[in-house]
Amino acid sequence: MNNLLHTFREYPAVVGIGVFLAISAGLVLLLGSMMLRSGASLKPLVFFIGFLAIVAVPQAIVHLLDAWAHARTVARGAAVDYALAEPTRPADGPALQPVAWEVVFGPGADPALITDAKRGLDAILFDALEARLSFNVAGESALAARFESTSAAGAALNRYGSFFRFSEASGSDARGWTARRYQGQGEWNHVVTAGAELYAWTGPTREGVEARRERALGPLGAEGATADVETAAAGAVSKRAVSTRLKKNTPVMVTFLVINLALASGWFFKASAWSARVAAEPGVAALDTPALRDRLLAVNQADVPVSVVASEDGRTIEVTWRYADARWFDLMRVHQMRRTHRLVLALDETTRKVRVREFWSAFDASAGIDGLRLDWHAATGMQFFQVEHQRVFGVQLDPEGRPTGELSKAYTFNLQELKAPVIAAVTAGGWTWQPVMWNAPAPLRWLTE
Repeated sequence: MNNLLHTFREYPAVVGIGVFLAISAGLVLLLGSMMLRSGASLKPLVFFIGFLAIVAVPQAIVHLLDAWAHARTVARGAAVDYALAEPTRPADGPALQPVAWEVVFGPGADPALITDAKRGLDAILFDALEARLSFNVAGESALAARFESTSAAGAALNRYGSFFRFSEASGSDARGWTARRYQGQGEWNHVVTAGAELYAWTGPTREGVEARRERALGPLGAEGATADVETAAAGAVSKRAVSTRLKKNTPVMVTFLVINLALASGWFFKASAWSARVAAEPGVAALDTPALRDRLLAVNQADVPVSVVASEDGRTIEVTWRYADARWFDLMRVHQMRRTHRLVLALDETTRKVRVREFWSAFDASAGIDGLRLDWHAATGMQFFQVEHQRVFGVQLDPEGRPTGELSKAYTFNLQELKAPVIAAVTAGGWTWQPVMWNAPAPLRWLTE
């Protein structure tokens, strides 16, 4: 469990992946339930999930492989090779010898607060024969652990530095390392090996932990080369990381990017067209273009808030909903709002398809003693699903600017319900309803449909 928690600390992206998956699953369930209640097809959700997978899954896999490689490294006791950070091995004199643990803990240690260190630091001390952690009245701690060999103690020192994410470090393996925990955000540490034993002191200042180390083991002496442990740790671990190896392999990265971009682009156009397509009713003879055009224009006569207008050449038909058009004033300002949704239908008699492009816009304006405010935006694409309800309060005005006597106005816009008569007119006429992101020329239509 400690190894797992350490991996999460070292690679917060793993936690981010879990949060991202949870949020995505929640959104899919929420949108799916809303679409089912409104009678919409769930195919757009398949498009959304597929596109998200193409973009996010490769990144998630690399992050998980990095975390897995790091966890294996920590478990093997080789997370950080501090010796790599030293240009040369300093002449530090005789090797340090173990001392009594009472000396390590110091005279201020509270015997009642000496605990088994392996219970909380198993990720570091899992192979220790014995380990104890003490605290004194000042809140400082001291660690002493015994291993089977000097190499095992050295490996534990490496794990210690990686686990606590050392920074601002100086020292050597032979004389010990002084550093701050958690990349400069935590307490100061001095950690050192003496034979087959590992000692570590923790406190609020560098001077304090080095003084306790010197009291137990003698002067630090000439440190020789110093090293930034954070840099050493990052370098040693990153060499094992999948992401690092991929970044250094330019041909593999270029090939992957090309393939991933091709998949994302193809899915974006093809899957979006599939998810919005409505096939012609089976067994129905297809109408000719003039007959279908007349059927679509007849939607104008239905009891729906829609305007259907054919172009001069008869090749396209525009279907427009102005579903919110309100004017009103309150105590301080005069307001106006307008919402418009428009479909442009291109009739292709050769394939018996109606290719549909979608546009929408919103306009808000208000004027008062503090000036005029305007807000307008427009967009194009595919609107799979939209339900909107809004109510505005104030004295309502008619198109000529005269009060109507109403003090509020509400509108509800359900895109699926408004599209339904138009789609029914097309499919009942034996034609296919085919929304597209881009009305491509005939040779390129296979890319967008």
